[in-house]
Amino acid sequence: MTEQETTAAREEFIGLCRAHIRRPGLDELLDYLDRRTDFFIAPSSTRFHLNERGGLCRHSINVFHTLTAFYEAAVGPAIQAGTSPFTEEVPAESLAVVALFHDVCKANCYHPVERWRKDEAGRWESYASYEVKDAFPFGHGEKSCLILNWFIRLSPDELLAIRWHMGLFEMSEPTSSGRASYRSAMGMSPLVSLLQAADMVASNCLEHIVTV
Repeated sequence: MTEQETTAAREEFIGLCRAHIRRPGLDELLDYLDRRTDFFIAPSSTRFHLNERGGLCRHSINVFHTLTAFYEAAVGPAIQAGTSPFTEEVPAESLAVVALFHDVCKANCYHPVERWRKDEAGRWESYASYEVKDAFPFGHGEKSCLILNWFIRLSPDELLAIRWHMGLFEMSEPTSSGRASYRSAMGMSPLVSLLQAADMVASNCLEHIVTV
């Protein structure tokens, strides 16, 4: 992403937060992300989706728009019609919180690195990439929940959604107890499945991979 695109994404992200979230501590959270992390310029991954400068912020925005579209088009109407297993509608603020902040755990984790490969002629050439260096390896969804709770109070549904947003992809050893907890969480709140689905669609259907 260009410098202009990165700046525009930052402004859009902050605008969405202020438009949809009215929670005490939001200003402090945004200041933390802006001043003490690389959230607004970090990539979203090392090689899977939006693996470029500013990718993490843009991905968070994409998840927000995808999740709200899913809710407004399908889940919300089903709850209202009584055809959903869930009976309570999801507050718009909760949709925004889980979508925009589910990946704050990635801030300060991706670091630029120079790698080497052979070109078509068999000569070595360098190229810019990223590597993961996590100074506090506390899990993925768990770490996002922890960071957010330093600044804003999360509801139980929001905690479950962010904790489990990677689904079984995060479980290197999916035990029966882990699967049971995951399934139980999905049955407790529509936010859990909504965030997983929005994250997967944004990552795999809306976002490109940068090849160098």
